[in-house]
Amino acid sequence: MIAVIGSPNSGKSIKAEELALNTGLVPYYLATMKVLDDEGISRVKKHRDMRDGKGFTTIEIPYRIEEAPGLIEDPKNSVILLECMANLVGNAMHEEDWYPRLMNGDEQAARGFVDYVTDKVKRLDDEVASLIVVSSEYEPEDTDDAETTLYKRLLHEVNAVIRLFSQAEVQV
Repeated sequence: MIAVIGSPNSGKSIKAEELALNTGLVPYYLATMKVLDDEGISRVKKHRDMRDGKGFTTIEIPYRIEEAPGLIEDPKNSVILLECMANLVGNAMHEEDWYPRLMNGDEQAARGFVDYVTDKVKRLDDEVASLIVVSSEYEPEDTDDAETTLYKRLLHEVNAVIRLFSQAEVQV
């Protein structure tokens, strides 16, 4: 696994695509974004245009990423570019029974959430030849509301675990 982590709009996607295409494996793009508005539509179009003609097969799974290998012909001969952890963490926060427990300040739930998300990534990594994980880092801001503060904290903790079990990290 390779982690490509940096600030928003820093070129992470371009670097991750380059890494994926240089593996010599069959490239898959695992899109985790839930499209909710015109801005989301624009971001998806931008990323599709960037990948156009590069040979990626796109799989859109905003939440249950561990299902991706079942959608791939030969997972052990494939590289998955997971784009991105920031979306996956946000999606997962609002799924299942996590949201009320997390928003109530349940620290055990927060630790369980980080384990839950990173376990999905570990299982995906175990099933494919190579996994490239793209993620963002956000600085806390005084204007952040409680949900945004929690989101940034959980993403930071998920990124820390991803860094631990990555073979390499690329800062962008």
